[in-house]
Amino acid sequence: MAIQPEDLIQALVLDGQVNNLVDNTEFFPDMTYLDAAYVSMRKALVSKWKQGMTEATKAAALEKFLHSNQLCKDWSLPRNVSLDVEWLNPGDLLIDTKTEMLLNKFKSLIHDFWYVNRGSGIGPQPLFDDPRDILDVARIGPGANVGAKGGDFYTKFFSSPLTCTSAYLSRWYNRYISSFPDWERAEDVRCVQFGGPKIVEGSRLSFVPKNDKISRCICTEPTLNTYYQLGLADHLNRRLLSRFGIDLLEQQFKNRDLARLGSLTGSLATLDLSSASDSISLKMVEQFFPADFVRWLKLLRCERTNIPGRGVVELHMISSMGNGYTFPLETIIFCCAVQACADWRGIPLGPSKFGNTWGVFGDDIICPSAIADDVIYLLSLLGFRLNLDKSFVEGPFRESCGSDFYLGAPIRGIYLKRLDSYHSRYSAINQLIRFETQTGLALPNLIKLILGETPVRLFVPRWANLDSGIHVPRANRRSTRKDRRSQCDVFFALEPRPPKIRIGEHELVVPRSYKQRSYNPHGLWVSFLQGGVNECSIGVRSKDDVRYVRKRRLSHSWDIPMSQFWERRGQPSRDRQDYELDWRRWESVVDYYFPRE
Repeated sequence: MAIQPEDLIQALVLDGQVNNLVDNTEFFPDMTYLDAAYVSMRKALVSKWKQGMTEATKAAALEKFLHSNQLCKDWSLPRNVSLDVEWLNPGDLLIDTKTEMLLNKFKSLIHDFWYVNRGSGIGPQPLFDDPRDILDVARIGPGANVGAKGGDFYTKFFSSPLTCTSAYLSRWYNRYISSFPDWERAEDVRCVQFGGPKIVEGSRLSFVPKNDKISRCICTEPTLNTYYQLGLADHLNRRLLSRFGIDLLEQQFKNRDLARLGSLTGSLATLDLSSASDSISLKMVEQFFPADFVRWLKLLRCERTNIPGRGVVELHMISSMGNGYTFPLETIIFCCAVQACADWRGIPLGPSKFGNTWGVFGDDIICPSAIADDVIYLLSLLGFRLNLDKSFVEGPFRESCGSDFYLGAPIRGIYLKRLDSYHSRYSAINQLIRFETQTGLALPNLIKLILGETPVRLFVPRWANLDSGIHVPRANRRSTRKDRRSQCDVFFALEPRPPKIRIGEHELVVPRSYKQRSYNPHGLWVSFLQGGVNECSIGVRSKDDVRYVRKRRLSHSWDIPMSQFWERRGQPSRDRQDYELDWRRWESVVDYYFPRE
């Protein structure tokens, strides 16, 4: 019989008794580190158990989305606030000085972000001012798009209808690709079958799983809109790095280190917002952003979305989750908010990459505790709502970017979504053993429950993927076979085999249950140059579970330290929580569950 969520909870409660802990499901004052680790695990363990979306979870998500949209529509500045003192009439009644100064400083920082001093002697210039600037760095993501038959680059651009919300977008796109003969020929072939780019009314709202209480709303954008949006996002990302020192490829790992420091010293606060991506009001953006910046944002966004069962709804948020520039845009807003509050208090911050005092990654905000109340106040003026359950200004607990810390030590619980396959059980076992190693919270009942449902056990090195097998030291593996030629250790591991579209001589061989793709040789060549074609195949997203296969592998350095493993791959370890794991202690924990022969 498959393991059920209640079985996991019961096993965890028994483990709490083994550790002499009271079964608490919420944090409480003056708790020990072990208490905090247990509560964190108790809250997380089955909260995201994959049960599929229900009508109740969808209804809750839709209600939250529509509420955010209404708040965006109703947003307005506080009464009698002026964003430029020179605009004031002598008889105007000013609101308090703090509000006035914070909002004006925020607007000034947004202005400085958009206008860049390029050293040409003609003053600051916009970040970009031509569609080609966007198209030169535009790209497409792997998600769904309106009208697209699949998520890969080839299918979206050469084997599907092209969709957009404005004729300007299709006209600029056609002009741009005219500079690339193969791309232009590929578009001609596509047009024969699907016609020219189609103008659609807007995005399409859908739902994805989040947890057992609520789903998540995603707005699927037209293909060309997403293409432009991600091009705009590239410019915003590079400006974030030069202006604030925020590198969105690395910032989440820096935020985790800052959260750890904050939980240890109390000097840093971690703030999280509720529905941040759906709370960027169009009115607020028009009020605070430079006019030419606003024009680009409005041109590339969807003004409406089609909600199943409700029809078309006008959007009063500048963008939603699903829009390609939403994430960097909200990061910009929150960076400017933190900087405005620090400047008002006279607290120097400096670039995020050089200091240990602040960081922003989407709606995960870390700032000095001394200005936390100011930041919360300013964000409320801008139309954002604080998530009280995930924001921490006082006490020894901090949370940011998927990591929880108590008194400087990690306590993030493990989220088990399913245990109906070997690879999911291997991943769960590895994560639970590492959690036990990090926290010292013994989990014998929980781990043995999962082991009992895992009769076939593949033992792999600790640097292998979590779902490939059970991580053990070399001395604990059951087989000591060596390859005759290389004398390397032989082991077997599970590896995912995602579906692929095979490229034949004059046809595309599509996996079963997937929509057929048309053959476009010029499009295949452009896709190859884009990196979308590899080994005569096109990778596609799996509709169902990815198939895993057992593969024979070799290892010449089974117990290599993780630091050296990352160095040999040419990159430093990004996640220090894993990097700093006490591997000697980990070996002792593994010895308990898999004794050496």
